[in-house]
Amino acid sequence: MSVETPKGHLYLGTSTDDSPVLYDSANLTTHGVIVGMTGSGKTGLGVVMLEEALLSGIPTLIIDPKGDMGNLLLSFPNLLPTDFMPWISESEADGDKTQAAVEKAQLWKNGLQRSGIEPSRIQKLHDTVDFSIYTPGSSAGIPLNIIGSLSAPGENTDEESMQDEIEGFASSLLAMVGIESDPLSSREHILLSNIIHHYWSQGKDLDLGMLIGLVQQPPMRKLGVIDLDTFYPAADRVKLAMKLNGLAASPSFASWTEGPELDIERMLFGDA
Repeated sequence: MSVETPKGHLYLGTSTDDSPVLYDSANLTTHGVIVGMTGSGKTGLGVVMLEEALLSGIPTLIIDPKGDMGNLLLSFPNLLPTDFMPWISESEADGDKTQAAVEKAQLWKNGLQRSGIEPSRIQKLHDTVDFSIYTPGSSAGIPLNIIGSLSAPGENTDEESMQDEIEGFASSLLAMVGIESDPLSSREHILLSNIIHHYWSQGKDLDLGMLIGLVQQPPMRKLGVIDLDTFYPAADRVKLAMKLNGLAASPSFASWTEGPELDIERMLFGDA
């Protein structure tokens, strides 16, 4: 049995009478939740729905703290025992990894056939989807720079976009040193944002070292209508600079600044 999935639907498998179970993807235009007991198949259903979305040409960004969705990469069009061999644990092998891999491959092949999944469908997923696993703070996959760059944006960047980028950078940096910041009320956020805006509006680049120095000696004398030293006294600015310097000096911080920058559009659609 081979299943043809109507356009606009996700194929979830078969029911107890072997009829196909289809889900209208229009139901997922806002939010959805999968609820069930431990071991009831929530993760499996999630993987299936994501595979179907990808086969439909829908770019997908998966945030997975638990680490289960990497199983999307464990799909083998040929379903050969050698495909499964690296993933057989010693306890599962019971002393014979080769035999366990043969049995696992046959188990998957039989199960997929019962659900109407042909090898060609698995091959289509491989041929049409580019999988990337980003691991912020780690080099286990593709490291991701979640802090961002302090290079001035291009000349064609509008003021609103620049302000959004500044706000995101300041919020990320302060969160890394344990400071909860509000762009409208946090003096740390206001100070950092004004310093960055002062330089970027002139097309000048910054780096973290320069920013830490400028926290202590900002290029402006007022923030809003209040004198700088009244709004944020020099001694308090030194304390903020010390916190930021501690972050910059931490070896573990470097891993959060490695890799490509966090760019959702590029992650979904590539560089094209």
